Amino acid sequence: MGEEMEGRAQMHHGPMSEIWELLNEEQKKEVALMKMDMKIQWMEIKIDKMEKMIELKKKSIDDIKKVQEMIKT
Repeated sequence: MGEEMEGRAQMHHGPMSEIWELLNEEQKKEVALMKMDMKIQWMEIKIDKMEKMIELKKKSIDDIKKVQEMIKT
C-alpha cells in the first residue's frame, strides 16, 4: 500500500499537495473522481470538435468532387 500512496502523492503537487495531505481517504477518492469527470468532459468536448472537423472535411471533399464533375462535363 505504501507504493500506491506514493503514486497518488506524485499526482498532486504544488499548493494542492498541502491540501491533499489534509484529506481523509474518502475525500481523496471524491477529489479523484471529480478530476476524472473533468478529464472525461474535456475529452468529450475534444472528440466533438474533431468529429465536426471530420464532417467539414467530408463536405469539402464532396464539394470538390462536384466541381470536378462540372469541369469534366
